Amino acid sequence: MNSILHPLWQTANLQMKLSIARPMFQFIIWISPLFYATLSYFIYGNVPNETLVHYVLLGSGFMALWSSIVYSSASDINRERFYGTLENIFVAPTPFSIILLGKIVGNTIWGIIAMGLSVLYLVVFFRVKVEIAHPLLFLLALLLVVFALIIFSFFLALFFTLSRQAEALMNFLEYPIYFVCGFLFPISILPDWIQPLSYLLPPTWAIALLRETLAATGTDAILQTMGILLVLSLVYGLIAWFCYKAVERKARIDGKLGVY
Repeated sequence: MNSILHPLWQTANLQMKLSIARPMFQFIIWISPLFYATLSYFIYGNVPNETLVHYVLLGSGFMALWSSIVYSSASDINRERFYGTLENIFVAPTPFSIILLGKIVGNTIWGIIAMGLSVLYLVVFFRVKVEIAHPLLFLLALLLVVFALIIFSFFLALFFTLSRQAEALMNFLEYPIYFVCGFLFPISILPDWIQPLSYLLPPTWAIALLRETLAATGTDAILQTMGILLVLSLVYGLIAWFCYKAVERKARIDGKLGVY
C-alpha cells in the first residue's frame, strides 16, 4: 500500500507546486472564483437565501472546482506531450495511472481551495447564510463528491491522452458542463433532449447531493442520490480502465503516445 500512497502523494505535492507557479492557474484559483460568485449573485438578485445557497454559493463553487479539474485533465497531459516527457512518465517505475491520479489529486485539492474561497467570499461580503440540515451526511457526501470527481477526472485525463486535440476538448467541455449539470439553475428547465445527458454525468449528481444534505431533504432521498453517484463513479472507473488499456496499446504497439 505504501508503494502506491507514497508516489501518489509525492506526485500530488509536486503537481500542486508546479500548477500554482503558472499565472493562468493562479487566476483560476484566486481570481476566477470571485468573478463566478459575484456574477452569480447579481444574476439571481433578490431571491430567498435557500436559492442563493443552492445555485449561487454551491453553483459558483462547483464552477471553480470544475475549471481546476478540467485543466488537470487536459492541460497537464497536453503539456507533457508538448515537452516530450509523456513517454518518459509512461515508462517510469511508478505506474502511469498512479502518476496521473497524483496530478489529478493535486489539482483537485487546489480546486477545493478555490471552492472554499468562493463560499467564504459569498458568506463574508454578501451575507449568504449557510445552514446544514444534515451535518454528518454532508461530510460523508463531500467525501463521496471528491471521490466521484477524481474518478471522472481520471476518465477524462485518459480519454484526453488518446487524443492530440486535448486542449480543444478541454475548452469544449469546460463551459457546457456549467449548464448541462445544473450548476447555476435546475436541470428541469433544460430541453427534454438534453436532460438524459445531464443525468449521465457525475457532476450533476454531485452538486444535487450537496444541495440535498444542506436542505431538509429526507434521509432516504439523500442515500438514494449517494448510491446513484457511487454507481455512476464505478461505471466511469470501469470505462477509465478500458481507456488505460487503449493508452497502453497506443504507447507499446503503435508508439504514438507522444505524437503532438
